Amino acid sequence: MMEFEGEKASSPAVENLEAKGKSRNKRKRAKAGKTSEEVERQRMTHIEVERNRRKQMNEHLQMLRSLMPAYYVHRGDQASIVGAAIEYVRELQQLLQCLESVHHQQQPRLLVLPPTLDHHDQTAESKSCLAEVEVRLSGLLGTIKILSGRRRGQITKNISAVEYLHLQILQTHITTTEQHVVCSFSVKMSREAMLTAADVASSIQQILNCMP
Repeated sequence: MMEFEGEKASSPAVENLEAKGKSRNKRKRAKAGKTSEEVERQRMTHIEVERNRRKQMNEHLQMLRSLMPAYYVHRGDQASIVGAAIEYVRELQQLLQCLESVHHQQQPRLLVLPPTLDHHDQTAESKSCLAEVEVRLSGLLGTIKILSGRRRGQITKNISAVEYLHLQILQTHITTTEQHVVCSFSVKMSREAMLTAADVASSIQQILNCMP
């Protein structure tokens, strides 16, 4: 009789254990579901961050490409743009050092011409193994033609050599062949301080010979 009552008394305890087990299983399933949601949320956040990063990178690359002459970049992939930018900056650094060296060694000789000579035509040439420079001046206006070998950065160097003499470039025309590049400039000088055609030709030649 006591054994029967004992069996009946143990039934609520078993039921209680089963209930607790079911409750724990439900909590585990709920916890597992929450973790999956968090993982998915983090994954979507990572995708959005990566998308924004790529968009920003593409915008920066396009801006970087626009700051360089078009002939520097032949392909639009990331490696080509960054590589061209590195080379362009190096050439600009070398150009700056060269111009500073020329400036300290010998500044171009400035001449103040009498008003009666304002319309006097002048022609001068200067040739070297690197370039041929031809200068024609008529008063305040003139033309400069530079024939040089076709090398990367050469057009930038030609333009920089003209601008270094503080000549206002009115128009530029560039022609290239497989081996040569011809840069023609229409320029204007100030009335107060003027260079002769010989001064312009020799100064441009000196600057180009100094450049690496």
